[in-house]
Amino acid sequence: MPLSNDEMEFHERFKAPVDVVWKTFYNPNGWDPWFTDGMKIYEDSGEIYFRWFRLTDGQVVTDTGRIVSVIHKRLFSFWWYEYEDGYRSFVEMTFQPTDEEETIVTVRDRTFVKDEGELHIRYGCAYGWGQMLLLAKAYIEKGLILI
Repeated sequence: MPLSNDEMEFHERFKAPVDVVWKTFYNPNGWDPWFTDGMKIYEDSGEIYFRWFRLTDGQVVTDTGRIVSVIHKRLFSFWWYEYEDGYRSFVEMTFQPTDEEETIVTVRDRTFVKDEGELHIRYGCAYGWGQMLLLAKAYIEKGLILI
């Protein structure tokens, strides 16, 4: 049976206006302080820098990425997860207001793996997106930082 690199999709409903949700995910400091530790979004150059240490047991983990698309308050997509001669993962985040005080964020991730030995990479990404959305929800709705 061939290995599937199908897109993974994750959703979260936020009790907040799209403007608040958008600014939480798309700003120069990225997902600090609620998920990352030193993330940067460089809109001018189209680059992203990821850095974690609280969620990685004190080990500093970094990565880079390239912004593909930004449609204000609607779409943010990027390549990340450096690998050999490019990036392993393409991510598209969409922001859909359902009313003035609620927004649905959808994360679509296409993480490429070569064989079963690399499946842990896809599983790790799936876990990470779920964790990221939950931490964002606590931060946006309750002002809580859980890490």
